[in-house]
Amino acid sequence: EVWRRYTAAGAPEVAAALASARGAQPAWAARPLRERVAILERFRRLLYEARQEMAGIVVRENGKATVEGLGEVMLVLDLCAFYGKAAPRELAPRTFRSASLAMFRKQITIAQEPVGVMGVIAPWNYPLMLAAGHVLPALVAGNAVLLKPSELTPTTAVRMVELLHAAGVPREVLHVLPGAGAAGAALVASGVDKVFFTGSEATGRLVSAECGRRMIPCVLELGGSDPAIVLEDAPLDVAADGIVFGRFYNAGQTCVAPKRVFVVDAVHDAFVREVSARVNALSVGAATSGAEVGPLIHPTQVAALAVQYDDALARGAQVAARSPVQKDEPGYFPPTVLTGVTEDMKVLREETFGPVLPIVRVRDADDAVRRANASTFGLSASIWTRDRRRGVAIAHRLQAGSVMLNDVLLAAGIAEVPHGGVKSSGMGRSHGVAGLLECVQSKAIITERFPGIRQLWWYRYTPDLARGFDAFLRLAHGRSPADRLAGLVGVRRLLRRK
Repeated sequence: EVWRRYTAAGAPEVAAALASARGAQPAWAARPLRERVAILERFRRLLYEARQEMAGIVVRENGKATVEGLGEVMLVLDLCAFYGKAAPRELAPRTFRSASLAMFRKQITIAQEPVGVMGVIAPWNYPLMLAAGHVLPALVAGNAVLLKPSELTPTTAVRMVELLHAAGVPREVLHVLPGAGAAGAALVASGVDKVFFTGSEATGRLVSAECGRRMIPCVLELGGSDPAIVLEDAPLDVAADGIVFGRFYNAGQTCVAPKRVFVVDAVHDAFVREVSARVNALSVGAATSGAEVGPLIHPTQVAALAVQYDDALARGAQVAARSPVQKDEPGYFPPTVLTGVTEDMKVLREETFGPVLPIVRVRDADDAVRRANASTFGLSASIWTRDRRRGVAIAHRLQAGSVMLNDVLLAAGIAEVPHGGVKSSGMGRSHGVAGLLECVQSKAIITERFPGIRQLWWYRYTPDLARGFDAFLRLAHGRSPADRLAGLVGVRRLLRRK
């Protein structure tokens, strides 16, 4: 059904927004940081007051359960609180003396300056949290922002931007540009100073190539095929609860969901029974019905998932559990557990963005790590064990941007934790201090404490200068007291050089 209509932004609209943002950004950056932090705090208060409205918009556009819409609001409120405290600390200039003896006359200041105008291309699966995760630190750091939301969830972005404007962000500093792929392409090619993109690997590669051609930086979060490793000492009831929640939250449309579960042989069958009982009990349907698992974002997502599901069955996988669906509509795919899954199946080789959970029997932890690292993705992972020390040791062996022990999803939702991946899961980070520093560029300002005195190593080069310079190296880096003492004698001669 048609809910709202938007005019898609094209190249002219993007160019106009960029010109507006480019003109307004210097004044925004010149405002004291405390003022931008105060605006962020006002936005936090406004969002809190509008939390039910905002969650309702997310639910209406995305289809997720009401509690999950409120969860997005909570995560954005957390981001506001974190950046309100972190920005004054992390963005303040640092002044210090060099550790080099040769540079003792220098005073060094490292300033963090805004990049300029940021382009943010946000996805539909977490339309509020993933947009805010880039927009908020960019704004508080003094940048202007052009936000292109998904064409499937534009109203969430529009309402968020309205609240930011109401909080005090100038309209010229923050623009929202609805549209589909053409609008995103126009934004990347428009002349912005940096691009933040969250989406598919295929589109991310195109964005990266265009940014490289234009010599501008980009941050890419391109999804994942996150492994969950269940060890023989895991609390199986807790592991089953957590993995079922993580896999089917937001109808399985979560980048950091556990998408491949590797279970040690000794507890495999018991774990499958625990998971199957929980999946068979899930309620599936519209958010308005109070269901736990809602529809997928679009029928095309259902079709893509069905291809992976049919491929697994054709290659010998078995269905261990499948939730009943309240409505037989094209937007729904029943939460499904597959066993007997092998590495040649699409559900292990590709990202599975929907409610299908493949479980793989492995010999031991080493086998699980090998299989987990075999993926081209490396976003997040989880390990389920009662032995914290062993779990941490295994975490260091996994090729992933984050690893959770005995929990799921929250690595992408804790404001202080940098979120991002390795390999085909992208580059750069959002959230945490790392996400804030993606929104600035460091500038070093080096001042001379004695401007009336020339440097000893300036022209002219003479044999005395070469000998004196070698003496200085002996003084600064000699391996013995005698070596350094000899160097000191030579440096004294150098100081007498005219």
